Amino acid sequence: MGQGTTNNSPTSSSARIVAGIGCRRGTDPDEIVALVHQCLAEAGASIDRLAVIASHVSKGDDPALAAAAAALGVPLCLFQDTDLAAAVPNPSSVVQRHTGLFSIAEACALAAGPLLLPKRATPRATCALALCAPGWQIKHLAPGAAQPSSAATHSSTSATS
Repeated sequence: MGQGTTNNSPTSSSARIVAGIGCRRGTDPDEIVALVHQCLAEAGASIDRLAVIASHVSKGDDPALAAAAAALGVPLCLFQDTDLAAAVPNPSSVVQRHTGLFSIAEACALAAGPLLLPKRATPRATCALALCAPGWQIKHLAPGAAQPSSAATHSSTSATS
């Protein structure tokens, strides 16, 4: 697994960030929240730049993701297979065996824009960060997900509307 940080934007110090999340069922939401904070710190980014956490639509009924998104104050965005990047820097044979996809965390992050931080893992979760591409809009919200409320998500929806 690659461990480097990829900085693909000259405006990366203020760009909004998407955290792509993959996790096992039954993961403690606190593990996901701590991993997101760890990844943001490693990328040198503040929590107020986090616009959304994103995962695969198959995780829409996983209460851990909804709880983590709520704890982080951002919406949960769920992507279909067709929305996800096919090529990822760190494909996983385990993820492919279980989902048919080569990645969840990196693919979901890449669906929003260029990768800022390749996937990092805990025993039950993975997180990858991407910078939101210009014009990227938050859509595919999980059913019942709170509307964007943080400063980063508010600016992302108003800047792209």
